[in-house]
Amino acid sequence: AYPVESMKEKKGNDWRRSTEMVKASIEHYSAKWFEFPYPAATNVAGIVGGMEYPGIVFCSYTSVGSDLWGVTDHEFGHTWFPMIVGSNERKYAWMDEGFNTFINDLSTDAFNKGEFKDKSFFSDPVSPFMIKYTFGDKMDGLYTVPDAIQQDNLAIAAYMKPSQMLHALRDLILGPDRFDRAFREYVSRWAFKHPTPWDFFHTMENVAGEDLGWFWRSWVLNTWKLDQSVKEVKYVKNDPAKGAEITIENLEKMPMPVTILVKETNGKEHRSDLPVEIWQRGAQYVLSVPVTSEIREVVLDPDKKLPDWNRDNNKWKKAF
Repeated sequence: AYPVESMKEKKGNDWRRSTEMVKASIEHYSAKWFEFPYPAATNVAGIVGGMEYPGIVFCSYTSVGSDLWGVTDHEFGHTWFPMIVGSNERKYAWMDEGFNTFINDLSTDAFNKGEFKDKSFFSDPVSPFMIKYTFGDKMDGLYTVPDAIQQDNLAIAAYMKPSQMLHALRDLILGPDRFDRAFREYVSRWAFKHPTPWDFFHTMENVAGEDLGWFWRSWVLNTWKLDQSVKEVKYVKNDPAKGAEITIENLEKMPMPVTILVKETNGKEHRSDLPVEIWQRGAQYVLSVPVTSEIREVVLDPDKKLPDWNRDNNKWKKAF
């Protein structure tokens, strides 16, 4: 049963939708990850920005619209992390706030057909500004104990970067179906227990059926950057009609899959999705492309899904 809000309509107050939002949030998480374990769910219009407890949360009485959805969904999301999955926030904040921020993104996409989509806690994580901030030399690593994280870095290290990491794993590495199955199993296996990062790593790999050691090293255990670049474009025997060989290079330490788009002067396009394994033997890889005319342009990561440190070297253009 979902009772009507006790806070009635007032000028400038949008808490009339609180129950709708609570219902949507807990039903989404229950269906997707693990059933809500408490007999009641209460959202209190309080004087704090947001705070969570088992079965009850406090959200600012001044929040309206997307802000009310964001804080309500975030605080109830904590039911799953760290109340169901008992992550130790004092040691691994990224497994609490970061995992919660990630599931918040998915629930926001689902709420009322995306009513508040792209209006959540953080701006675009792969924008040039956010990449420089998130992967800059002064940013603390995810594995840093929260008490030692610089205050200005806490929102990134505890919330945004781990969420970005999970999105990358879901969208670019495993795919939604395989990721969701593994993540759901992680919640189930570690419900009302206290997992460490390695328990999470092992569960995801066990269920997904893939060694992800390279991924954890890049995102969690180190503060590596990603910088894919187009190094060289050559034609077979200097004849465009016989095809081309394109050398791509990873200038930093983080390995990630590559999407490359090749545009010919005759209008044809070639798009290839290359797995992360192309970097196993070094930082350069040569791709053969069956072009029949000169190449007008080569673009890496054309959809801008990767946190590439320097996008300027993602392109090669024919000289005129």
